[in-house]
Amino acid sequence: MDNKRYEKYFDKNPKEWSLVDFDVLQELSSRRKIKIARELMISKKEDLKTANLLWVTPKESKKINENKIEEEKRTLSLKERKLALRERAAKVRSLELHNIQLENEFGLGSEGGREG
Repeated sequence: MDNKRYEKYFDKNPKEWSLVDFDVLQELSSRRKIKIARELMISKKEDLKTANLLWVTPKESKKINENKIEEEKRTLSLKERKLALRERAAKVRSLELHNIQLENEFGLGSEGGREG
């Protein structure tokens, strides 16, 4: 955009050229460039703030993941306990059935107080 202004200025007859005009154009251009540079700096600061927040995010994600891992460990531990209890109940039932079978083999029947 600035180049077009300069081109238009220099399209004039060289006798109409003025250093004062050229300086004014240059100053306006410089002011505009300074304004754009400031806006860029502000936007860069905002980008840096956002980037810094992104650096914090992995720490937060790590904490969340650690909590999830702890929760999964608890869940697995509970499942293991339930399975151990079922296994124990199955062993007890197996022993009871084995005892009933032995009682029947030896003809003890329901004398031991069991009805089987």
